[in-house]
Amino acid sequence: FYNTPTTTLIIRKFIEGTENEPLSGVAFRVVDGAGAAVGPDDGLYYTNKSGEIVLTGMEPGTVVIAREVKTVEGYVLDGEPKSVLIQEGEAQVLRFYNKMAGTLVVKKLDKLTGEPLAGVEFELTYAEGGFVDDANGHLSSKGLYKTDAKGEIRLSGITGTIVVKETKCLPGYTMDPATSTQTVTVNPADTQTITVYNTPGTTLAIQKY
Repeated sequence: FYNTPTTTLIIRKFIEGTENEPLSGVAFRVVDGAGAAVGPDDGLYYTNKSGEIVLTGMEPGTVVIAREVKTVEGYVLDGEPKSVLIQEGEAQVLRFYNKMAGTLVVKKLDKLTGEPLAGVEFELTYAEGGFVDDANGHLSSKGLYKTDAKGEIRLSGITGTIVVKETKCLPGYTMDPATSTQTVTVNPADTQTITVYNTPGTTLAIQKY
């Protein structure tokens, strides 16, 4: 009787543009060729301080697929899955890279007083098409966001040319045509801030004596 020794699969995560600087805290889902989870917790693993996930006891001849499902703030999610055929007698390695990403801040202000306006709705899309999703690309928001109590929308982990369009202002205000739609390019490790104004409406009182 013969037993085939199991082997090891190593998933490595690096920061793109560096000399293989590791990135920890990135989540991967690992499944076999049939789509069944590999290991506990539905096949969910996180890279360690060395940017690695080490899976032991892998059976030779098994196809394993790893896909990044969540990255850390300031980096772009690499959702393209990679597969490998587990070979006998040697550790298999899958390498993934994350691009550094920037931050976009949208500020909404009263044009006359400069006070921040909360609850104003914006639609954010990429210039080449597609919505800008929140939480580093994991939670679809259909590109719609509202300003917070500081009158801001702050998105981290995005890169590219983005079109910011005000879709709904507050009662008593009107959109400022000069700033209601703006295009901005966010580069890696960069913070871009744009300001959008609303003009408060005026009131006419007619008194009859």
